[in-house]
Amino acid sequence: MSQKKNLLWKSALALLLLNAGAQASDQIIKPLQTVRSSGMGGLKLTTGLYEDNFFGNPARVLANPKWKVTIFDPTIETSRSTITNVSDVASSSGDSLAAIGDTAGNNNHGRIQLSTLSFYIPKGEGRWALAVAPLLTQIQFDVMLRNSYQISPVAIADIGPALTYGRTFFEDERLSIGVTPHVTARMATTSEFTLPDLISGKSLKPGESGGAGAHFDVDFGSTYRLPLQLASFNFDAAFAVNNVLGGKYQNLKTIKIGSANTPPPAQPRSFGLGIAGIREEWGKFRNTVFGLEVQDLGNNKNGSLFRTLHLGGETNWRRLAVRAGLNQGYWTAGVGFDLWVLNFDVCSYGEELSLNTGGYEDRRYALRIALQI
Repeated sequence: MSQKKNLLWKSALALLLLNAGAQASDQIIKPLQTVRSSGMGGLKLTTGLYEDNFFGNPARVLANPKWKVTIFDPTIETSRSTITNVSDVASSSGDSLAAIGDTAGNNNHGRIQLSTLSFYIPKGEGRWALAVAPLLTQIQFDVMLRNSYQISPVAIADIGPALTYGRTFFEDERLSIGVTPHVTARMATTSEFTLPDLISGKSLKPGESGGAGAHFDVDFGSTYRLPLQLASFNFDAAFAVNNVLGGKYQNLKTIKIGSANTPPPAQPRSFGLGIAGIREEWGKFRNTVFGLEVQDLGNNKNGSLFRTLHLGGETNWRRLAVRAGLNQGYWTAGVGFDLWVLNFDVCSYGEELSLNTGGYEDRRYALRIALQI
């Protein structure tokens, strides 16, 4: 009897750690989210650099300040409730199933992201710039045990290459236009589970309970330097369209993993726009930027407009970057350290899991360590 009970709580704990739920299914899924962007309130269309070129605004590739080759840059992200729940379950001295039951209503989130051997060619004296990522990988899970003890796993794994090309136009180069073609394979869980399903041993593997597929898609973006200057700030307006072809993971040969033969959840076509003020020098600070953006229009099914709002900024002092903002109405903060071949970025931000801002905040923490030359 004790052996069976031990097996049950271990299975449930594995679910919390390895799969993904409930209100979490209402969150806006993003194929890539950098720690820098998260610390700045989610800004990326008007301010994105390097990795944000690939799934943000491709025109921002022209703003990359220098050559860079990223050898290895793992990002690890988790949520406050995940840390608390795992700690409580692990430390429970008696009924571990009861301890897991006490986590009902709390989301358990995790993300692992990696870009390997990516390189970036800046604009320099010419009119074009390039960014290439041979392999972008993201694994995200969200698991919530509902108060009814029903579990809706949301676990997504994306992998594939991307290439971004941008060019400036007009004599004064005020207009920048960029394009990112990318190929992505996605595997995801899609089935719901009840507590009896879990106890009876129903498989939770994506290969048996989810879907898989692959697609070729394209992002377009632009920025325009406005003929306006206030307090030595220049102003850029930006517009981007992501997944122009629809993001359904069906226009390439479907991947079959186990018994999974249905497409995974789509990454819908979405639109975004924004405006940012940029000042290169401000006393001892440099590259100071403040921005306001509306993102994920089309990727916010039934959600309020407030979930698409992002406000934030960044300033740099020597090799330290300081960031802050509001993501969907929740505060964000982060710092970055540029130590030549090593970069460290850390942030905290709030993500809305319900359809309306203020409904359910998931407080998250992210760390990135990059080896680059």
